[in-house]
Amino acid sequence: MNEPALGIDVSKDTLDVSIIIRSKIRALQFANSPEGWRSLGAWLRQYNIPRVHACLEATGRYSLGVALALHDAGHVVSVVNPAQIRDFARSKLGRNKTDKVDSTYIRDYVVACAPPAWIPPSPALRRLCDLRTMRDGFVASHVEWRNRVSSAGDDPIALQLAQATIAHLQLQIAAVDKAIAQTIDEDDELRGKRDLLLSINGVGETLAAVILAELPTPELLKSSAQAVAYAGLNPRRYQSGTSLNLPTRISKIGNAKLRTALFMPAMAAMRHNPIIAAMVQRLRQKGRLKGKQIVIAAMRKLLVLCFGVLKTRKSFEPNFHNAN
Repeated sequence: MNEPALGIDVSKDTLDVSIIIRSKIRALQFANSPEGWRSLGAWLRQYNIPRVHACLEATGRYSLGVALALHDAGHVVSVVNPAQIRDFARSKLGRNKTDKVDSTYIRDYVVACAPPAWIPPSPALRRLCDLRTMRDGFVASHVEWRNRVSSAGDDPIALQLAQATIAHLQLQIAAVDKAIAQTIDEDDELRGKRDLLLSINGVGETLAAVILAELPTPELLKSSAQAVAYAGLNPRRYQSGTSLNLPTRISKIGNAKLRTALFMPAMAAMRHNPIIAAMVQRLRQKGRLKGKQIVIAAMRKLLVLCFGVLKTRKSFEPNFHNAN
């Protein structure tokens, strides 16, 4: 690898970067915004570095902006599964967990593993991600204003204003849903993947759009287990000797949007999807899991089925999955 390795730890508001220049570690923090991306480019040019191999973890929309900015500036960019960085840090016996430390692990990962270059998403997929983010904002505001109505008292003007706001947000949600559907319909790749997802009992238009926008492609997530871990639905056990043995819980270290979007569809799939319904029946007969744990198992299984149809590019077939 000829280009210097640049490790970037991405959060919602900041970018912690680490690079080795003339045998000296340089680390700095930038805003995760267009202005911050430009400042990062200027900082690299300050050291006469025309091209780097930048690496960052796949964190959905938080990582997309800086990845596109670096790619458009001519740098090599790799976007990797967060689990790969976590396991690499463990291999180096890393014990500290800070954004600055994480950026050094990512930088060292580039040097050791030379991850492949990232291919930017299509304009249609970028638009879908933007529309999904907009929809999430509308839905959150809609829930907030519905809750406010209950505490608005009996004042007719306050109630009228609150109800008008709720009606407006409902129209906005309907409009963005229409734009999302149109964006998917007009793109062959997205439309094909959407149709594969809709072949699964329990998956509707809303969940399909979230999967397309939030779940990395099978080229990045190599297995269904990695997809489950990316959504934070993987089990995590806390045990140490005989003194600590806590109940197994999901890690919740992953994409919260995916977890949230899977909940209601999984509830429907427990009744209408033969694969998931059979699994739920087996779990209930064993009697080891509580109701909420069974729902989480259904969410996990539904995500596995979604990943499976996207990876194989074959529609869901209950008989085939039962056989496997």
